[in-house]
Amino acid sequence: MQRFFHILTGGFLALLVSCFPGGFVIKGGHVDQAGWIPEATLTNNAPYQVVCPDKEELERRQQMKEEGLSVPKEPAIKLVSPKTYSGGCEQTASSSVYYLLHLFPATPPMDAHYALGLAVQKLEGDTMINIKTWHETHYYSLLGHVRVFKIKGDVIRFEQKDKKGQR
Repeated sequence: MQRFFHILTGGFLALLVSCFPGGFVIKGGHVDQAGWIPEATLTNNAPYQVVCPDKEELERRQQMKEEGLSVPKEPAIKLVSPKTYSGGCEQTASSSVYYLLHLFPATPPMDAHYALGLAVQKLEGDTMINIKTWHETHYYSLLGHVRVFKIKGDVIRFEQKDKKGQR
């Protein structure tokens, strides 16, 4: 009986020792519940433009910063017509919750609306289309795990009508 106890204890310690450093050095995990929701935001045929980060403007602003000049506060973006848009401007954002010891949520819960808002606000757009979502789980051995909701899509800005043309 004592021999069985020693074998069981040794096996448990071997698992514990091999797993524990992983929480500090490497995180494990997997992706699940991937989805694609192209109709998540209905545009109702309203005219819009895709909002893309402007890399040339970002470089110009970096030079201005290095020279000590004032840098504009608004984001460096360019608007692209949906007819000429060929991809490459997708934005990604996430929301997560950490479970301490795999049981107790230690941070606010995941919020898909918050993740969507982060991606849209980054470029000062109105909403997002061609949305792809997925969940990731990152394990940190005995310390706990993190559930991450990620969202990726194209940020758009609706075209505004002139105030003079309206009422």
